[in-house]
Amino acid sequence: MRTRKWLLVLGVLTLFAGLLTSCSGGSNGGKTELTVAYGSTYVFDSEDLATKYWNSIKEQFDGAHKDATLKLVPIPGSYNDIVSKFSLDYRSPSTAPDVAQLPTGQLGDWQSSGYLAQLDDQLASSDFWKTFPKPVQQETQFDGKTYAVSVGDNVSSLFYNKQMFAKAGIPVPWNPRNWADIVDAAKRIKAAVPGVTPLWLAAGTSQGTNGILQGGGNLINGSDTPTIYDNSSKKWVVDSPGLRQTLDLYKQVYSAGLGAAQSDLFSPSAVTVPLTLFQQGKLAIAVGSNYYFGNWSKFVAAPEWPQAADVMDVAKIPTANGQAPGAASTLGGWAAGVYSGTKHADLAWDLVKLIENEQNLVNAANWAGFVPPNSSYVKSPDFVNFAPQQEFFGDILNYATPTPSNADYSAWGQGFEEATGLLVSDPSTTVDQAIAKLKDTATKSLGDDKVTTLP
Repeated sequence: MRTRKWLLVLGVLTLFAGLLTSCSGGSNGGKTELTVAYGSTYVFDSEDLATKYWNSIKEQFDGAHKDATLKLVPIPGSYNDIVSKFSLDYRSPSTAPDVAQLPTGQLGDWQSSGYLAQLDDQLASSDFWKTFPKPVQQETQFDGKTYAVSVGDNVSSLFYNKQMFAKAGIPVPWNPRNWADIVDAAKRIKAAVPGVTPLWLAAGTSQGTNGILQGGGNLINGSDTPTIYDNSSKKWVVDSPGLRQTLDLYKQVYSAGLGAAQSDLFSPSAVTVPLTLFQQGKLAIAVGSNYYFGNWSKFVAAPEWPQAADVMDVAKIPTANGQAPGAASTLGGWAAGVYSGTKHADLAWDLVKLIENEQNLVNAANWAGFVPPNSSYVKSPDFVNFAPQQEFFGDILNYATPTPSNADYSAWGQGFEEATGLLVSDPSTTVDQAIAKLKDTATKSLGDDKVTTLP
């Protein structure tokens, strides 16, 4: 961008030198430099909150390490932008961050490539790990070994508008026993409250696997065969009674005109659309994430909605037929991973432990819309009093199911989301046709030897 040749040459040399030390740990004024990379515009509820949080982490780290300093490496953009940037940076030791805030649904991509350090030895002597619920521990494990530590999770529930339920004659608090109760409520809303969307159920490919985390994955987990990846055969499930149950519910919803508009479902910002629709009085029920109330209670992603606590309520997502355990949820979020090639392993672990302290986890939970992964902290007054229903979502951690983190999950997810998108765009699509779409897409990407059908 400079017009003088000598400045251009100097700029290129400077940029090259900067790239060599931009992420890999180096030195800064005689101090050891540790790098941490994170999503700066997507993960937290606002860029300002992300900046506030990470500046605080840096201040704490630098204050505790006289001979070291923490270099912040913000990554702007969407979920997919963050994933792409990490996948690129990890290819070279010169750009790989020492520590990174990584989406748990993609951990398998980096773990299988050897980019993440195994952390079991460090965790064995860490008090905080013992207070993580078992599903949260399993979320970052591969073949029984741990490669990252959760810094905040998302779980799901049914959000519903109590005023609309009253108009439809549906008693509240609402506690649906099975999926039929959900469809029945949506039909009654459609009849009694015309002009609103009865039920939001995420569909299509616009959100990647994040759309499954906040949508159909919850149904699969509550189905008769709650399996996406079969650990015994090491294969991806492309047909099963549970998948057919799930896709049949999609068909019931979208063929009866109970679901959201295709333009909203297929929007790049689809996962946040329900927040606005609820606030505008245009949505009755949603399969949604724990961060909704937090967004409504402060000036961040959406304008504050002081009435939310009076208008809205939550219910657990029931299993398909009310079978045990009676409720289901996905589990996924963001985790701190240490680069396997870091030259500063001890400092990297010090940073992970710092991030995992109570105040930092609670701040991240409140400012990013997480549930703290530490069961001791979900009852912290700072967390509980931040927004309505915080303890409710903390309880869900104990029975939620982690979404797969295997490196091939994205390929399976593409097939599933194409199947749900087909049921939205063409409601005449049969369940058999939707299963065929899932099977075809996943098999082409993964190969016949990596997919299976469950009876």
